[in-house]
Amino acid sequence: MDNTHRTRWSRLPALCLSVSVMTFLFLAPAVAAGSVTRGSIFTVSIADKPATAYYVWFTGTSSMSGKPGDQPPVIIANTENVEFDPDGGPYTIGSYQFYNGGGRTILDDVAPSSDTVSNTRYYAKVTTDSDGFGIIQFQTSSATADRTFTIKAENPASPGDNVPVRLGLPTRKTTATIAATPFPTTIPSLPPTTVPVPATTVIVQHPTTEATPQPPAAPKTSPVTPVPTSIVILAAAAGFLLMRKRV
Repeated sequence: MDNTHRTRWSRLPALCLSVSVMTFLFLAPAVAAGSVTRGSIFTVSIADKPATAYYVWFTGTSSMSGKPGDQPPVIIANTENVEFDPDGGPYTIGSYQFYNGGGRTILDDVAPSSDTVSNTRYYAKVTTDSDGFGIIQFQTSSATADRTFTIKAENPASPGDNVPVRLGLPTRKTTATIAATPFPTTIPSLPPTTVPVPATTVIVQHPTTEATPQPPAAPKTSPVTPVPTSIVILAAAAGFLLMRKRV
């Protein structure tokens, strides 16, 4: 092997390391997603600066029709430290131009209103408590689309900051600390399957029913017809006569 080939092979471990590092840096910002069943309520929490206002919304849903069956989950009203724009405006929160949005506002980025729900329920302003926690509850129903949703949180006073968003309650919070009135809509009685893992994406799925396993069928056997007694007696007599003839 000449020096040129040796030099190329000697660089191979370094190249592999570079590729591995680049792959890690590319994949590192990705977070795990949590799945919820349509008809359930799930919680998202912010853990950042205390006593700070954050805008939270379902980003990238403007292409949805907003009609029943093609809606994002709705943010539950009357949750502590959660505020909405009035249905008829003014849209103080919704007119916020989010970071790296090319001048687009939150209202430009969420699904439109319909006869059953206002699009002001797809975004809200959440103020963190003295510990830096902000809690938002979302509700899904038969009107919610069966797809993946991305939840975005941004501090309007510091738009470029990375705001940690987690699916589920903070470790020091319990469900008893949330006083909320569900958004008025009919929800089927389905068990929630919220997965408390770090996430900014939520996958809404149809409820599934597992089939009850059936025991294996018994193997079929051919019925055995009993031999009549008269045939047995005749066969025995014939055998006896043959034996006498041979003697």
